[in-house]
Amino acid sequence: MNDRYTFACTIARKAGALALDFWNRRDELVIELKGPGDFVSVADREVENLLRRELAAAFPDDRFLGEETAPDFAGPFDRSWVVDPIDGTHNFLRGMPYWNVAIAYVENARAQIGVVFDPTQNELYHAIRGGGAWCDSRSGSKRLHTATAATLAGAYVAFGHHDRAPDYEYLEIRQRMMDAGVAMRNFGSAALQLAHVAAGRLDGFIELQLSIWDAIGGLALVEEAGGYTAPFSPSRATEKVACLACAPGIAAAFLDLTGAGRRAK
Repeated sequence: MNDRYTFACTIARKAGALALDFWNRRDELVIELKGPGDFVSVADREVENLLRRELAAAFPDDRFLGEETAPDFAGPFDRSWVVDPIDGTHNFLRGMPYWNVAIAYVENARAQIGVVFDPTQNELYHAIRGGGAWCDSRSGSKRLHTATAATLAGAYVAFGHHDRAPDYEYLEIRQRMMDAGVAMRNFGSAALQLAHVAAGRLDGFIELQLSIWDAIGGLALVEEAGGYTAPFSPSRATEKVACLACAPGIAAAFLDLTGAGRRAK
């Protein structure tokens, strides 16, 4: 497993460097529409192709699930690499520096390795099951711990939502969180927001419809940083399910307020 962990960190940086080069030339990119409000560019495809080639060469017996080729994936989530080549495509295309390359290695539907690389900040978040969560940055390597928040009042929570999937339950939960005094944000990149929960920068994260490539590596980071994660179990590659992660001190109240644990089952 350690060889996969080391390689995942290395290839995340390589993929991030390619993505960053595209980001610096984003005005030249041809943008396509996959669905309502769902964009893709040559950058997404080229970064995913790089990840696929490199991982296949290093671990030819492992399976590969990428966002841009997800409909072709069949079978269980086992001995599989799950990647989002550019998580936060809208931010990426609009020049907002909040996007990342997300990589996870999954066995028996559980992430054993989670890596989230933020190229614009040169921050590499990484975890291996049982080894803690870490962030490598310009100032060195630091072990991550979730925040110490104990109440929802004043908690700093990312509430993800995409307009391509209107959900009136989102509005109901948002009202309940406002009533509880939660400070809400949505930065538009699930994996990076989960990494920031692991780092204690955010107290929690929730999104009601999220794909496996957006979430599973980031959830591993939160777990290894001592945080709480609700069950996250999509039954097929393209299914979207609820995702919740937070500091352990607010887990019970956060679950009760949002109902995300019930929705994830």
